[in-house]
Amino acid sequence: MHAISMLILPVLLLFSAVPRSVSDPTYERVDPLTRESLLCNMCPPGTHMSAHCNATTQTVCKPCSNEHFTEMWNYMPKCLYCNTFCQGNMEVEKECSAVNDRVCRCEEGYYKRYDFCVRHTECGPGHGVHTKGTIHKNTICERCPEGTFSNSSSALEPCVNHQTCASGEIVLTSGTMHHDTVCGTCKDLERGGETLRTVFLGLLKDMHKMPVAKMRKRALRSAKERRPRNLCPLMYLMRTWLEEATQEQLIQLREMLKALQPLTLSEKLEKTLNELKQQSPNCQLTF
Repeated sequence: MHAISMLILPVLLLFSAVPRSVSDPTYERVDPLTRESLLCNMCPPGTHMSAHCNATTQTVCKPCSNEHFTEMWNYMPKCLYCNTFCQGNMEVEKECSAVNDRVCRCEEGYYKRYDFCVRHTECGPGHGVHTKGTIHKNTICERCPEGTFSNSSSALEPCVNHQTCASGEIVLTSGTMHHDTVCGTCKDLERGGETLRTVFLGLLKDMHKMPVAKMRKRALRSAKERRPRNLCPLMYLMRTWLEEATQEQLIQLREMLKALQPLTLSEKLEKTLNELKQQSPNCQLTF
């Protein structure tokens, strides 16, 4: 048994001394001096070929210098330059190294379209985000379903549920896909101010199917413009001063609605006020 071990040991030492390069990828080359066909080892990633192999020595490899790389086994005479630069809404995902070129990705809020980073689409009022955008895909928007709304433009926010009025409150303005339900009491209207303004804005919006934010913007702009011929007197008045109307002016608006607006709008206002009075008999509205 001892004799067998003595025979096997040299064989094991011989195999352990074989360089790892025997399993490396190779390439064929003809020696220009001897015309002998040689099988040369390639250089590993991160290096390049400095000298070809010959009959007595293997391929000589050298590491890539700064800002240069090779990412595959090769026998290139020099490394490749890292010529990818992250510009135009791009950021570095992976920096240049000896084994890879610089890798870029789109910044937050952008996605790659062809060779450019494009800002994610914003879902406008009345629409919410169904699927958020990624660095590879754009935002997917959806129309706000029944019972939900969105009153802003966003690439992140989904539609949100309309609020439910608390006990003792009624719906002053029904929620739509563009704005939330507005709740309140008779006391709120007695105090006037923003609650009363909100009721009028809601009624006006329901009639014209226009987001409140957009209507307010137009109101401010129209104050400096000549009244269009096809705009009725009350609509022109509301668009020009509604944002800055005093409580007294808001109270007067109810009577103006009766005289100048279609009957349906006045009826809506009367219905809301009557519901408030029935709910709070002791609450006295002075208009």
